Amino acid sequence: MTVTLKDIAQRAGVTSATVSMVINNKPNISESTRKKVLKIAKELNYYPNVIARGLATKKSNSIGVIVPNLASSFVVRVLQGIKSTNRDMDYTVQLFDTIGQKESESQLFQRLARERRIDGVVLISSTVTDEDLKVFVEESVPSIVVARKGDKLDSVYVNNVAGGMDATDYLIKKGHRSIACVTSNTQGLPTMERFDGYKRSLNNSGIPLRPELVFAVEDDTMKSGVEVFKRIQETQGVTAVFVPAGDMVAIGIIKEAKRRGVIVPDNLAVVGFDDLPAAEVIEPSLTTVRQPKLEMGDYAINMIVDKIEGREVGIKHKELQCKFIIRESA
Repeated sequence: MTVTLKDIAQRAGVTSATVSMVINNKPNISESTRKKVLKIAKELNYYPNVIARGLATKKSNSIGVIVPNLASSFVVRVLQGIKSTNRDMDYTVQLFDTIGQKESESQLFQRLARERRIDGVVLISSTVTDEDLKVFVEESVPSIVVARKGDKLDSVYVNNVAGGMDATDYLIKKGHRSIACVTSNTQGLPTMERFDGYKRSLNNSGIPLRPELVFAVEDDTMKSGVEVFKRIQETQGVTAVFVPAGDMVAIGIIKEAKRRGVIVPDNLAVVGFDDLPAAEVIEPSLTTVRQPKLEMGDYAINMIVDKIEGREVGIKHKELQCKFIIRESA
């Protein structure tokens, strides 16, 4: 049975209005009355009616977090950063997984923006565009994109170009000149920025870009890595591969190389991007570019709360730096 303010008032011997003032932390209530009301509320397992409070304050104290794939290790780590930081905030987090379907994304964006069941939105996606998200701007819903820089929305992202340059520079310093690059057809701007870093590094070292050494995969999966390895092997002279498409693709390359008797890194050096937990356990362990995923989640949740509560105005961007992690595969 639902406990009401009237139930608490009767037990405490005060009015319902007094109980309401205590629950909502209003002034002009004696400390003894406040303690008495709160003690009884706790004994009765009273929980405030968030919907009713929202109607009065025009706030839901809820933040929507939208992801394209809840199975993604990158997404999971960013969510951990959000969850850890949000523990001490007076906001609940609602999680929405669009499963990467554009139609589902569009319908969800429209519904969340117009129904106003949330106070703000965090979108963890590298492929969502400003055009996709314009409904949040039109409806004045505070919104932040994680994993790419936005134009009309706040964003938290990493310097992908620098990460791509670090990876390629390292391979060049190790003596490699025929360096393959595996990009993604579906991961959008971040992967292209990493590819740009690869091209800049080659140019800085006087190494011509060879289009036949650039490969693309559809998904950041081990299966994609296995498949692209076959194509790399058909290209003569490749001694190293940088994988902007992500660690899972790089791990698939390593597994298929081992199966075919190609020794990593002696015959083929492999460098990934992300530093997922699996990068440490694959044999040989994966040299990769680490994205600060927990920090991305931390910054995102703090930024959205600041925007909701009016401490930040205008568009704000936060760029974080990658870190190059040297292990056994290169």
